[in-house]
Amino acid sequence: MFPDIIKNLLFIALGIIGIGVLIGFHELGHFIFAKIFKVSTPSFSIGMGPKIFKKKIGETVFSLSAIPLGGYVEIAGMSEVGQGEQKEAKRTDEYAFSSKPYWQKLLILCGGILFNMIFAYFVFFILFMTGIPKNPMLFPESVLPIVEVISSGSPAEKYHLQVDDKIVSIDGRVISNALQFNQELHPEANKEVKLVVERNGQIIDVPVVLDAAGKVGIGFKTPTSMVEFAPEPFVTSAKKAFKATNSVFMQTVSAFSSIFTKKSVSGLGGPIAVISQTIKGAKQGFKIFLLLLAFISINLAVLNLIPLPILDGGQIAFTTIEAILRRPVSDQIKIVIHYICWVGILILALYLTFEDLKKIIRG
Repeated sequence: MFPDIIKNLLFIALGIIGIGVLIGFHELGHFIFAKIFKVSTPSFSIGMGPKIFKKKIGETVFSLSAIPLGGYVEIAGMSEVGQGEQKEAKRTDEYAFSSKPYWQKLLILCGGILFNMIFAYFVFFILFMTGIPKNPMLFPESVLPIVEVISSGSPAEKYHLQVDDKIVSIDGRVISNALQFNQELHPEANKEVKLVVERNGQIIDVPVVLDAAGKVGIGFKTPTSMVEFAPEPFVTSAKKAFKATNSVFMQTVSAFSSIFTKKSVSGLGGPIAVISQTIKGAKQGFKIFLLLLAFISINLAVLNLIPLPILDGGQIAFTTIEAILRRPVSDQIKIVIHYICWVGILILALYLTFEDLKKIIRG
C-alpha cells in the first residue's frame, strides 16, 4: 500500500509540474518578445505560495514558488493588476512598453499565446516522429458511440438518454463512431432528430430536440487501450504536427464558442478537473502525458485570446483601443474593470471546483 501512495504522490507532482511548465513557457513567450524589442522586465515569477528559488540575472529577478500554478512577467511601462509589485508600471523611457510602437506591443502580448502553440506543435512533431498514441481528440473515429457522460440541463438529460446507451443511428443513418455522430448532428441545430439507441440489449427510439449548437450534450467512452501509430519521416511528421495543432486549435475554439452561444459552462472543466486529467495522463505513460500537455497548451492559447483584462486578450484589446484613440485608457477604468473580472473569474473557478468535486464524489 505504501509504495502505491508514493507512486500516486509522484504522479500528482508530475501533473502539477506539467501544468507549471506550460505556464512558464507561456510567460517565457512574453519575456522573449519583450527582450527582442528591448523592453525592461523587472521580474519573472512562476507559481504561488512560499518562494523556493530567487535569483537576479541581469535586470530581471527570477523566482519560483512552491506550487507551480500561475505566473507572470512584470513588464516596465505596463500596468496590470496582479503582475508583481508594479514599481515600474509608470515608466515612459525607451525601455518601457508604453513607448513602443503598436505592432511591437502586440507581439509582446501575443508572445505567450504563440509559445503555447509552438509547444503543442513541437510535442506533436516529436510524437509523430517517434510513434503517436491513438487519441480520441486527434482520432475521434476510434471512439465508439457509447454514452459515458450526460451534461446537466442538456437535451440528452431532458429526453432521458442514459449512460451506456449505444447510438445506433440518427434519422435512419447508421452511426459507427463519435466523429460520424458529431458530423451528422452539426447541420441539425434546433431541430428534432430521431436517435435509435441500444440499451440493455433492447433497441429504443429516442426523439431529441438539439440545442442551438446542434449538440445533444453527451460524452462518449474513450478506448481503454490505445494502439500506437508507427513513426513517420521528418517531413511527414512536420506536416502532420501542423495539421494536428490546427485541428485541436479549431476544436478548442469551437468548444469555447459553444459555451458563450449556449450561455452555459456545463462543458467547462475547473482547476481540479485539469489537474486530475493531467495526473491521469501521467499514469498512462509519458507519451499520453505529453499529448495531454499539448492539448492543455492549446487550450491556454485559446483561453488567452478571450478579451478579458486579466487575460492576454484583454490587454490586446486595451492596447488596440489606445492605439486607435491615440491616448492611454484611464488607470481608474482599467483597475475597476480588472477587479470586476478577477471577482468574476474567482466565482467561476469556485463554481467549477465545486462541480469537479461533485463529479469526483459521484465517482
